[in-house]
Amino acid sequence: MVGNRERIVLESLRLFNENGFDSVSTNQISRELEISPGNLYYHFRNKEEIASELYSRMTDEVRANGSWDSPITPAGVARIYVVALDIIQRFRFVFADSATLMHASPSIASRHRDSLSWATGRLVALFEELRALGHFRRPDLTESSVGRCATTTAVVFVGWWQYLGAVYGERAAGHGHLEEGARQAFSIVEPHLTDSFASEITSEIERLAASEMITTQTA
Repeated sequence: MVGNRERIVLESLRLFNENGFDSVSTNQISRELEISPGNLYYHFRNKEEIASELYSRMTDEVRANGSWDSPITPAGVARIYVVALDIIQRFRFVFADSATLMHASPSIASRHRDSLSWATGRLVALFEELRALGHFRRPDLTESSVGRCATTTAVVFVGWWQYLGAVYGERAAGHGHLEEGARQAFSIVEPHLTDSFASEITSEIERLAASEMITTQTA
C-alpha cells in the first residue's frame, strides 16, 4: 500500500505538470488527496520541499540514463535519446516553470545548473566515443564542433515538450511525440555520422518510442 508521503509526491507531480508549479498550493494538494494540511506538513514543510524531492527523482533517472556499456551500440544511443525525452516529459513542470521554480528554490536552481552541465558533458562523451569507434564521417571534427552538437542537443531535449505545449496545447503533448522528439534531437549529430550507423539508430528510436514500457520508473 502506498503511504501518504508517496501519495503526496505523485499527486504533486500530476498537479505541477497540469497546472504549473506556481499555480498549485499545498492546500490544493491536500484537497485532491483528501488529507489534512497537517498531514501534508508532517511530510513536507512546503511545496518547494515536494519539488525538491521530485527534482531528486528526476536527476537520479537522468544520471542513470547517462551511463552506458561500452562500446555503445545503435540501440544504446537510441535509448539515451528516447529515455531522456520520456524523463523530461514526466517531470516537465521543472522545465516549463523553470524561472519560477528556480526563483522559489535557490537549492534547485543550483542543482539544475549542475545537472544541465553534467548532461551536456555526457553528450560530449557519447559523441567522442562514437567518433573513437569510427562512426563519424570526419574523425578530425573539432572539439568545439562536438561541443556545439552536444549543447544544441541538450537545448532540444529541454525545450521539446515546451514547444509542443505551445503549438498543440499541454494535454496534446504526450507519449506519441517521443519518436518525433528523439528524431529532432538526433538530427543535430546525425549528419556527422556514417549513413549505416545513423540508419540503425533511427530504426532503434522508432522501435523504442513505440514501446509502452520505456522505463521502469514511476510515471
